[in-house]
Amino acid sequence: MFNSARAQSASVPLQHAIYPFLERLITYLPQRALDLHVTPVSRDQAMAILQEAQSVAPQLSRADQALLKQYLAEFTDPQVGARLPRNGERHFFRYEENSAQLFGDLFASQRFELERGEEVKDAKEISRTRVGARLRAQLPPRLLIAAEVSNILERGTNDSTEVFQPGSGSPVVLSGASAFRETAIAYGRVRLPWFEVEAGRNQFAWNVSPLTQLALSRDNQPLDLVRLDARWRKFRFVFAHANLRATSRKFLAAHRLEVMPFSKLLVGVGETVIYGKRAAEFEYLNPLMLYHAAEHLLGDKDNNVLTLDFSYFPRPGLKLYGEIFIDDLSLEFPIGTYFGNKLAYLAGAFWVQPCGWREADVRVEYARLDPFVYTHDDSANIYESEGEALGARFGPNADRVVMQIGYQPHRDLRVASRVYLQRNGRGDLFQPHRESDGLAKGFLKGTNVRTLGWHFEMEDQIRRDMYVGLEIDWERIKNFGL
Repeated sequence: MFNSARAQSASVPLQHAIYPFLERLITYLPQRALDLHVTPVSRDQAMAILQEAQSVAPQLSRADQALLKQYLAEFTDPQVGARLPRNGERHFFRYEENSAQLFGDLFASQRFELERGEEVKDAKEISRTRVGARLRAQLPPRLLIAAEVSNILERGTNDSTEVFQPGSGSPVVLSGASAFRETAIAYGRVRLPWFEVEAGRNQFAWNVSPLTQLALSRDNQPLDLVRLDARWRKFRFVFAHANLRATSRKFLAAHRLEVMPFSKLLVGVGETVIYGKRAAEFEYLNPLMLYHAAEHLLGDKDNNVLTLDFSYFPRPGLKLYGEIFIDDLSLEFPIGTYFGNKLAYLAGAFWVQPCGWREADVRVEYARLDPFVYTHDDSANIYESEGEALGARFGPNADRVVMQIGYQPHRDLRVASRVYLQRNGRGDLFQPHRESDGLAKGFLKGTNVRTLGWHFEMEDQIRRDMYVGLEIDWERIKNFGL
């Protein structure tokens, strides 16, 4: 149960460097997995994981022990009237009145992208300069207000027109040879004795893997939403109702229940539904309503999805996980071959300190998306926002196997490399099933595009909260452009 005596805390941005570290800690603290599968996590949730990780610190590598010490200091806010601790998080400004606290921060990043290749007609050189500000105000006993705004200046892009129309992508403003893209987050959160309520614009995702999210991707743009989050002992329930940017009015409703029946096993079940061309429905605004039943009550015209997943921790440092995404299902027809049974699967393993290599972690993962997953006969109900899937971005009618190795030899240095093999058949997000396609799924039917890829990334914290990084992506694509 939540402690209502404390004010709520702000969300940790999904781009924060702490997330890979929390993923590693969870393999030693299965009971904290309830805090990590719905993201972004709050500062309170991150702090709870960090504090509990002190009990397993001897099992961590020296680099992770040093990271634990750094993040414990960073996520500990000073008491009202107290001086900032020596290793505490420094802010651009801090204001206090009575028991309330206000923190403000500025941030900036510079990114250069170079693209070369046999199939790239013109070599691309892109500069992306991002500047922004964050604000969070904790107003005891129960209220939090948070906001973030940033603007990206792009040079070297091929944008020729401004974009403001919903459904055509993120807004773009042109000024000469430069393009500007804005991102805004603003929300309020109230903590009550049994649950917390959030309203505003914020990021929202759920997943058992940071590499692949079948239902709600971490790459989605922030959503205008109302969210409820309740946790009691070994149970957690999350509900959200969000407005999607599309050419016509369109909504997402989602709820998820997580249960830990055993100390090393976490089971999750969730539903999402996409609907549009009308006002928000009270049936979908009801957090406890089964969306499958609600869809039938409303005329069986929306896009309802069911997800089932598990995370199992057989030993310290090891996580096994899997997920089934059920877009449509008819048991009267063969599950594996009938086109109407639109399913997606995910299975993987994450191993920290493999074979005694204390500074490393390994992830192996396989994901498959059946043909026509995310599609819908009514274009308003396609499982997308801003022209991109709300879930996995590499399908439908595709599969992918990934192996990633991470290496953290020092608190400030993180290196990761992964290889993947991806296969894509005919079809995309906006091509629903047609009579001419027949009754068979035809997995990977059509021209088969095969991608062998390699990704390398390195990030070094040269000073506290100052990072420099390098990313390299290489792909070899068979049947490119077909």
